[in-house]
Amino acid sequence: MTNGDLNSAINDYLTQFLLRYFRNAVAVGVRHPVVAKESDLELLRLHWAVSEPVRELVNHLSQHRHEIQAVLTSRHREDTAQVRGRFDARATLYRRQVTGHATLTVSHEPVRTIESGANHVLTWVLESAWRLARRFEDMLPEDASYRAAIAQTTPGLEKIRRFDAIHRASKIINLTSRPAPQAVREASRSRRQIYVLACRAYRALQAIEAGEEESIVKLLNDTLLGPLHMWQRYELAVGLALTRALSVASARPVTLGLVGGGGEPLARVGGYEVHWQSRTRAYVQPLAEPSEAMTTKLLEHYGVSQGIDRPDLVVLNADGDTVSIAEVKCFSNAENDGLDALRGAIGQLVRYTRGYRPFNKIEELLDHSLVALLWLEPGRMPVPKPYGLPLIVDFDDIVQCRLAPWAHRLVADDGTAKQT
Repeated sequence: MTNGDLNSAINDYLTQFLLRYFRNAVAVGVRHPVVAKESDLELLRLHWAVSEPVRELVNHLSQHRHEIQAVLTSRHREDTAQVRGRFDARATLYRRQVTGHATLTVSHEPVRTIESGANHVLTWVLESAWRLARRFEDMLPEDASYRAAIAQTTPGLEKIRRFDAIHRASKIINLTSRPAPQAVREASRSRRQIYVLACRAYRALQAIEAGEEESIVKLLNDTLLGPLHMWQRYELAVGLALTRALSVASARPVTLGLVGGGGEPLARVGGYEVHWQSRTRAYVQPLAEPSEAMTTKLLEHYGVSQGIDRPDLVVLNADGDTVSIAEVKCFSNAENDGLDALRGAIGQLVRYTRGYRPFNKIEELLDHSLVALLWLEPGRMPVPKPYGLPLIVDFDDIVQCRLAPWAHRLVADDGTAKQT
């Protein structure tokens, strides 16, 4: 697998987290994104609100506001000795007999109205996109890169909603109900570009809600953002794999969090929490070893702090205890990179465990911890795994759901520990 294919495969696997990644980010591409219709649909709708079909409609309407068209229709009118429009002799005779009013007339008066099927599609799309974009913006922290995408759409929508024709249409048309199929066909056949664009945006939303993969891929390649570095995305992919494995082992549903900082977990599975790039509340600063104390002392002379060392992924149980640590290493496919990454990962795991267990008990935490490499040399992991040895996995293990034994053992041992 080339680096490009691997990069795309990682993006596909962690699409659910990318939809919730609200930090500083860059555009990322996907080929076969893995999304859940039930839990991800609302986020996909938010992305639709800032997508290319909506942007194109907003840009066109901002420059061609006079394309909004009223339609000629007739209004039923009853009057006394006056006829306005087309006289309805049959209805007139019937009404005179019913009311006893000898001079009553019934006619159909021609009037122009903004209430039409095409305008229903247009106003519904504009109102829905505006509400979704506002909701999207309210969810984001101040430094989220998605704000730039929203800034391209929301001001235009705000301006368009104040257009007299759009304002009148929104008052007349029932926007709580979606446009009927006949209204959508009317918009698609219009000679005016604004209605064709509105129909295109509406049908794009329908396809996304129906779960059509091609439409979802097109949407995400237009709007999806993610971490700049591949190693960050691989860490998130491993976090998602841990979450899914714990869900199967504990028979509990997954609740994914928003990745926006603040120390909140990536996900919750029953009583378990999966944290990314955080020491978590369970961490206790261990006593410094002689070499660590010397390093800190030397750095103080330069006015430099030692910095915060934190695990890539931490799993907490319902009691708030750390039950697993994962160290993730992303490297090029060079011959010796895997061994160097493994050496570094094991050293870091041992160092991290000192903040969660007394030194004489770190083996029980290491036994449920793991190292995730991009590639794993066959035969490197001893079988059966000795007690206290962290599990080693690679990306192929993740996509093939091979973390199930690890998760079942962790859940079983955690339950046994609570009983004792």
